[in-house]
Amino acid sequence: MFTSFDRLRAVALSQRSESTEAGFGIGGKRTTPRQRLSLWETYSGGDPTGTYQQGRGVLRYTPTVDLSGPGRPSHQWLWRACRHNGPEATPNSVASLVELQWGYGVGALCPTIVTAAPGAMLASLRCVIESCRESPIERSVLGIHLEGPYISAVDGPRGAHPLEHVRPPDWDEFCGFQEAAEGRIRLVTLAPEVEGAIPFIERLVKQQIVVSPGHTNAETRDIAEATRAGARLSTHLGNGAHFSLQRHPNYIWDQLANDGLMASFIVDGHHLPPSVVKSVVRGKETHRTILISDAVVMAGLPPGFYPVGSQTIEVGPEGRISLAGTPYLFGAGASIEQGVANVVRFAETSLPEAIHMASLHPARLLSREGELGTLEPGKKANIIVFEWTETGIQVHQTVVEGQVVSDAGV
Repeated sequence: MFTSFDRLRAVALSQRSESTEAGFGIGGKRTTPRQRLSLWETYSGGDPTGTYQQGRGVLRYTPTVDLSGPGRPSHQWLWRACRHNGPEATPNSVASLVELQWGYGVGALCPTIVTAAPGAMLASLRCVIESCRESPIERSVLGIHLEGPYISAVDGPRGAHPLEHVRPPDWDEFCGFQEAAEGRIRLVTLAPEVEGAIPFIERLVKQQIVVSPGHTNAETRDIAEATRAGARLSTHLGNGAHFSLQRHPNYIWDQLANDGLMASFIVDGHHLPPSVVKSVVRGKETHRTILISDAVVMAGLPPGFYPVGSQTIEVGPEGRISLAGTPYLFGAGASIEQGVANVVRFAETSLPEAIHMASLHPARLLSREGELGTLEPGKKANIIVFEWTETGIQVHQTVVEGQVVSDAGV
């Protein structure tokens, strides 16, 4: 999630209410959604640390934000919330994806536009902007993540991005993208080793756009130069990489060791094994770690082969989504709340720490921590109500700016 920069505020219930009355109980009280906002403030006191209040059945946690929301289907999510490229993308399909993510506890996200022909990328950007004309969709879209086309053309680092559309940075083209996006591109993933990347990064940073190395075949000096130029994040570190890589040095170690870079990780159980998740979270440290979903439109579909543009995508029996006939993944089938639960299990973090990785940390990256990322007076009333169970997180309700946008009941 939570976010793909899913900034949601999370309220976890330790137990269900026994009452069958309408509404939902906190501390033995039956409440309406709007009353719950006041009760949360009363019980938590704005404390974002995540303490359990004995006898009240309430766990206090921070909200979530997904930087890689749903996307590819041509849509791809942020942060990587979603991939939205392709002729099938429409303003309605973008809105539907945002609404779907609300049910998973995602209150804020960055729809992701991935590598494609210039015209297709422009059309996808316009679809996202058109979908934001309607409230409350606009309130959940923090900005747009441009993942490509300025990435490595090398097999492995390129991932599932189509080779024919990978190209060097072009400032005039980017300005056209930003114009179509009405200035809402807030995050750009690129390969810092490609020709012209470093001055391109400097120009992006001057426009207060977050730059993230990703899908890269960089050497040590390239990562260092990108950080000096203002890069601040590594996109889904450990993925978008060679299937086999020399043990050291390599671009994964260089980014993991760079304290100037936060790092996003896809913790769906397929992109990174549990031992790697534990190692990278401890290496990068929790305060520099961001969880993303990288969910794609094939998530939840039965096993089989599915055409996406000129590519064929395989959904495996365990939910693994890959470019057919290759070892390369094509996004994730798990939602953000599963990533939050997995990082608790894999890396042995606390639940509050895991939720902050999906909420407060992405909010800070986008300089939105003054309004998102924790439950405090004066911040937006973004809240999720969920239970922590033996099987993970079960989201009951999502509230965005005081409005209930998803309610699965309790």
